[in-house]
Amino acid sequence: MQNNFNHTRLMRSFGWLVHAQPNIWIDLGKLETRFFKDRLEKTPLESPIYVTGLARAGTTLLLSILESHEKLTSFKYCDYYGVFTPILADRLFRAMGLGDANKRERAHDDGMMVNAYSPEAMEEILWMQFFDYLHDTTTSNVVTAKTEHAEFESVYRQTLKKLLLCRNAERIVSKNNYNITRIAYLAKMYDDARFVIAVRHPLDHIASIVRQHQLNLEQFSTASHLSYLRNAGHFEFGSGRIPIALAVDKTRYIQELWDQGRDVEGWAEYWNSVYAWAHDEILQNDELNTRCIVVPFEQLCADAEPKITDILAFCNLDTADGWVGDWVAKIDYQPKYFAPFTAEEREVIMGICGETAARYGYR
Repeated sequence: MQNNFNHTRLMRSFGWLVHAQPNIWIDLGKLETRFFKDRLEKTPLESPIYVTGLARAGTTLLLSILESHEKLTSFKYCDYYGVFTPILADRLFRAMGLGDANKRERAHDDGMMVNAYSPEAMEEILWMQFFDYLHDTTTSNVVTAKTEHAEFESVYRQTLKKLLLCRNAERIVSKNNYNITRIAYLAKMYDDARFVIAVRHPLDHIASIVRQHQLNLEQFSTASHLSYLRNAGHFEFGSGRIPIALAVDKTRYIQELWDQGRDVEGWAEYWNSVYAWAHDEILQNDELNTRCIVVPFEQLCADAEPKITDILAFCNLDTADGWVGDWVAKIDYQPKYFAPFTAEEREVIMGICGETAARYGYR
């Protein structure tokens, strides 16, 4: 029997308790790791898959496709409450029947239906507890291959293994938009990791971003909404918007554009800074480019079968007959809006993004 799970007062209180005292929960997570030490030692962590790219580029669709594979699992919405102690939380939430809750359209108003056990980006909660500069726009947010953080790497590795253990899976797929600046570090941590980078034509991508930002401003700007988004590590839109800082001067300029009400121009500069950096630093790096596959949103929607097949082959995944076809039948992207830009705005966007867009095959 399904139920109508939502963020009840009890669950909101539990979420506040977890995020108000993260160090306590990190220690509880380490205790959980010790308790399951024998089983975790027998749980291999092989070939993790990372889905990344700016929000609204199709990252959630890619995560949903991959996570539905029988060998894979991921972080889920309910991990907001249990990311530090995934085994304990998983047992509690299954006992509460959250996996059977009715699915509702997610807050993005894009037709994707989710419940507490739907895959979602939640691993940023872990990153934020160990790297205090990640959402600080006065310094670079890039985590390079030279980074060393033994405690984080241990906690992170054991958390992924605990997810595999409690969800009876063989491999992890994780979506995190911010991981686009951490590919070199993750590649060093896991030499068999694969990275799926989502990209979208800047005109349509920025139109989607602008729409989502406005939706967040109008509907998700209460104290409780902002607290949830901040605790979960979602800073992409709305009143709590914080750009990924690559070059501090460029980030300051982007924020100045936004502050002046020049949102479209600011988003264009932001799109260009992130994807130009990814192209130059990741895709042009001989040691990293073979570990990455770029997935244009338009190709995924318009020509899903060969694109999904390519992604599976890149990630070394086999599927049962008909699995890809089932997803092809589900992907029927029909936008609820069209790029609302004037001719002048379109010229501004492509003037800023055109050269980088061409590097990704857009004309």
